[in-house]
Amino acid sequence: MQKLYIMCGLPFAGKSTLSRKIAEKTGSKLIAFDELWVIKDKEVPVPKDHEGWKFIRGLGMDEVTKSLQAGQSVVYDENNAAFQHREQLREIARKFEVSETVVFVNTPMELIREREALNRATGERHEVEPANFDAVVSQLEVPTSEENVLEFKPDIDLETFLNKL
Repeated sequence: MQKLYIMCGLPFAGKSTLSRKIAEKTGSKLIAFDELWVIKDKEVPVPKDHEGWKFIRGLGMDEVTKSLQAGQSVVYDENNAAFQHREQLREIARKFEVSETVVFVNTPMELIREREALNRATGERHEVEPANFDAVVSQLEVPTSEENVLEFKPDIDLETFLNKL
């Protein structure tokens, strides 16, 4: 059955790692906001501000639409912090009569900050501008049960969680 997995959580919560595991387990196409940003930024510099975020989000929504229209299940890896952002994705899913699940990656702030500091030291992934990080934190509307949400916490067994999908 075709499905849209809407990832939700703060930067450095573990969304991308979990997204890859979900895509692998379910055979879904992974559409990752961060990867779209890197690809586009190589073509033409994308501003690291709200306008750049809106531009890349638009590309992501287009990719989700095309993939669902083609009959593929999708994992959309982005913060999706605001209810409105998740609702836009649910509207796309409804258009194609696809079920959707919000996967809320609920990671304690202390662990997020540790991961952020480690990333700053290693440069393993792009750095999140402090203003952008703060914006996501302030926008976060924790998904509710009405949103068909599955919550993942770092202490949950990954295989057990994936088997719930």
